[in-house]
Amino acid sequence: MTNPASPANPPAASNESPPTARPVVRRKRSSTAIIAVVLVVVIVAAALAVSYQQGWLGNGKTGTSANGCPTGVTLQGNGAQFVNPLLLQWASSYGSSTNNAVDYTDGGSGTGLTDFNSTTIDFAITDEPLSPSTSAALPSPALTIPIVGGALAIIYNLPGVTQQVHLNGTLLADIYLGTITNWNASAIQAANPGVNLPNQTIYTVHRSDPAGTTYVLTDLLSDDSPTWNTTVGTGISIDFPSAPKQIAEKGNSAVLSYVQKNSYTIGYSDLTDVLDSSPVPSYAAIENPAGQWISPTIANTASAIQDKLAHVTLPSSAESWYDVSMVNAPGTSDYPLATFVYLFVYQALDKGFEPSSTKAQVMVQWLNYVLSPSAQAYADDTSGTTPYYYVPLPSTVVAVDQAGVQTLTYNGAPVPACT
Repeated sequence: MTNPASPANPPAASNESPPTARPVVRRKRSSTAIIAVVLVVVIVAAALAVSYQQGWLGNGKTGTSANGCPTGVTLQGNGAQFVNPLLLQWASSYGSSTNNAVDYTDGGSGTGLTDFNSTTIDFAITDEPLSPSTSAALPSPALTIPIVGGALAIIYNLPGVTQQVHLNGTLLADIYLGTITNWNASAIQAANPGVNLPNQTIYTVHRSDPAGTTYVLTDLLSDDSPTWNTTVGTGISIDFPSAPKQIAEKGNSAVLSYVQKNSYTIGYSDLTDVLDSSPVPSYAAIENPAGQWISPTIANTASAIQDKLAHVTLPSSAESWYDVSMVNAPGTSDYPLATFVYLFVYQALDKGFEPSSTKAQVMVQWLNYVLSPSAQAYADDTSGTTPYYYVPLPSTVVAVDQAGVQTLTYNGAPVPACT
């Protein structure tokens, strides 16, 4: 940051003694000095005004609450659209209780990671844990903080079909690979006995922008289809095969809208946005590893996460979560397209966006709020005007997260917590 320029020094006084017969000269000299002082005051005041406007002095808005926590601080975040409704609720509740703000832009997982890498935001959120290559490219080590659980729904538009369609990871892989091209293909018909599937070409819809929902879908496809795993793989941004009728849409809402408006399409979206749509699109029951066809709900997504955690050793927040997957949990009633939503923050907060010790303390305050029982209680609250279809974190995950938050530092020192 460049400091405001210092004002020029007033002209040096002459060494000659003014004639005693001309006191007016003394009056002139005194006026010049006064004017110079006034100019200095004006310039300094202007510099302070610029500093105030630019936020160099905190804009006079920051302060300290009765319990010693900073107030008037805004944190900047960007990332997954999946979690935006819940983030808005959290930001509102957090702001009203702390007099601090969280400005979250749901630009998508890819945009969030790009902004995080360039340190133009304080935190990023995605459905995908950081890959080794993404972590290695960051300017400073980051913590991985799961903040909530959720589900991906497979949506479709089949006029005249009133029964819920059954699909699995193998069928979905073949559909997106272009191996299965018609809705009444024998493999799909075998999974849907008694359903009159149309003899129509399948139009596949996927995200054109990097997206956490794409990661969750491809995580399942890689798990269930060796061909998909070896030829396409898993990620938020992949090269989808050229199916006969393939449509790419930017943004979650665009995928939803396209499927809702166009017959014989299939796509994917998070459960919250699907159930919050009007009208709600048709969505498939997905076969789990136990051979059961499961329709996505909060309850069977929560059971999937709990059952999967029983078979996973969780890393610390500072370690890689890239191999931690919630898809294909083994329980009979588990929905197979479950996921965590992850928040990333630099462990050394002085390496982040516009760092300050005050902001560091507010970041700790914000993360502790997100992990609190009151914040997690919003996740599956469907009673209000805006229902939320997420899964609160299991206590084992909260404990890992809280231990990670305690490792945050500013200029090498632990960040004191406040509420």
